[in-house]
Amino acid sequence: MEPVSVFIMDITNSSSAAYGEMLSNYLGKLETYINKWYEGIGSVQIKHRSGDELILLAEGYSTAFITAFYISSIWKYEKHLPYFGLAYGRLDKKVEEIDIEKWIHPLAKQARSANDQLKKQKNRETFCYQIPETEPGLQTLINGMLSLQNVLRMEQTDVQRLVCSLYLIYGKQNTVAQLLDRSAPTVYSHFKKGHCEQILRSFHEIVSVLDGRQASDFFPDMQNGQLKLLEESIRTNIKSQVQNIFSL
Repeated sequence: MEPVSVFIMDITNSSSAAYGEMLSNYLGKLETYINKWYEGIGSVQIKHRSGDELILLAEGYSTAFITAFYISSIWKYEKHLPYFGLAYGRLDKKVEEIDIEKWIHPLAKQARSANDQLKKQKNRETFCYQIPETEPGLQTLINGMLSLQNVLRMEQTDVQRLVCSLYLIYGKQNTVAQLLDRSAPTVYSHFKKGHCEQILRSFHEIVSVLDGRQASDFFPDMQNGQLKLLEESIRTNIKSQVQNIFSL
């Protein structure tokens, strides 16, 4: 058995977008980006399908959420935000053996159901998990944390959101200040007023909870080194295109 996670991502108001072709092209580029993030680091299946949908299957309970969080942090179109239905569990095949376009599995059904829950929301949140019925408390805990995180992110100004994303990538106040051509105290003020510390901490805490759940199902710490390499790869790839990604 293999520990895996999956997300199904849709885009808000994509059917009414005047530039639907641009969104579709953007998703195609994201598919390429994500495959590059995972080069030499575990296995991933990612597919842009149905015009405005991405589906991802990857090794590890937390990998889909890590990938989704970084996607949401670099997303370009503010009027057409992405939202992710997520699930994790065990797979009796290796990820690379799956034909993601034809994949029928309870995990795919859970991710679809979580995505549908978000689709029905009037004030749509970004992330939702559906976890097996044997762990309702864990589902409530994770989705509650994600709801609070979403409230903080939606209250951010454009500058605060940008500062938060750059902190996620660089982790250094002076580097973010240089990129934005602003003073370090000004950047720190945006960081504090935008609740960036709480947002980024909640991201790491959710990853930690998912990693702990995996450790109890499989061998302890079997994934930690690989996850660090994955995040390092994601940050390195984003840094190489940071001016273009964030229009700096």
